[in-house]
Amino acid sequence: MANSVIMDLEGNVAYLTINRPEAMNSLNENALAELDKYFYDIAANNEVRVVVLTGAGLKAFSAGADLKELESKSSAAMLSLSERAQALYQRIEGSGKPVIAAVNGLSLGAGFELCLAANLRIMADTARVGFPEITLGAIPGYGGTQRLVRAIGQSSALEMLLCGDLISASRAYELGLANQVVPQDELMKKVKVLAQRLAGFSPLAMRVLLQVVYLGKESPLQTGLALERMGVAALFASNDLREGIAAFREKRSPSFRGH
Repeated sequence: MANSVIMDLEGNVAYLTINRPEAMNSLNENALAELDKYFYDIAANNEVRVVVLTGAGLKAFSAGADLKELESKSSAAMLSLSERAQALYQRIEGSGKPVIAAVNGLSLGAGFELCLAANLRIMADTARVGFPEITLGAIPGYGGTQRLVRAIGQSSALEMLLCGDLISASRAYELGLANQVVPQDELMKKVKVLAQRLAGFSPLAMRVLLQVVYLGKESPLQTGLALERMGVAALFASNDLREGIAAFREKRSPSFRGH
């Protein structure tokens, strides 16, 4: 049986592709388990500095959870699945390595929740995203109600969540849900350029930056400022910072090692 998720390594970038095109790349439990394993492996692999998430084919990044699996679940089983999926998405968001979602098509429900857990989102101009759960008598269960509000504010988030409508990539960009919108046939080219650029930066500095931003946004301003002070001070004791300054002075590209 084919893997539900495929990982390809190109230099310091790991490309994870949800590989269920026959099911619009829906996220069944097997796909979630494979993503979980890959992110554990990536966390332990210092050679991987950036992660790209995308879906197989041109139609969908991920059309959401697999309804064939969900329709028979009890309340207790759904609670367990929600806990596991939320833990996975938190690990993705807090991995300390930039995660880019290359949104190649439909991204709905659990699939859009996965996009929101990524640090950056580049969308094809053909992409459409949203949370249609309300039309089924449900709500998002993998973090969508919380991340969407934090991303675009309560008013716009509630409109999306309560109406269940899909929005275009251009509207997602207007709301701040997409960092870039590009022609579909240029999506992976643009994403690879961005991923390779980030992979050339200090992995230590990127990890500290992501930690400070994500911990700080949930904290009072004074706590966030303290986190920033500690982060920048720690980096001034690193070899990477010394290498960056030396490279700047010598007018060459730096060679960062992550320590």
